Amino acid sequence: MMRLMMALMPSCRELKEVLAGEGLASLPWHRRMTAKMHLSRCELCGRFARQLERIAEALRLAWTKPNEADVAPLKQRIVARLRNP
Repeated sequence: MMRLMMALMPSCRELKEVLAGEGLASLPWHRRMTAKMHLSRCELCGRFARQLERIAEALRLAWTKPNEADVAPLKQRIVARLRNP
């Protein structure tokens, strides 16, 4: 049984291409299951997946419009520093 599961699991290269491309959600359920199994067993692929998640989260945060209430005090501090170096 274990040999069969290992034969069905994607290689590290295949998994990398999926993660960097469309992501696991684009896979059919049986391929998604074997990919998740691979991620749970392969330390390097798991690390790569977590890094991609962190990068995606950082990009989402960077592209969100800041709240004006948060920006106003920052603007005031910058102006105050420019006036009194």
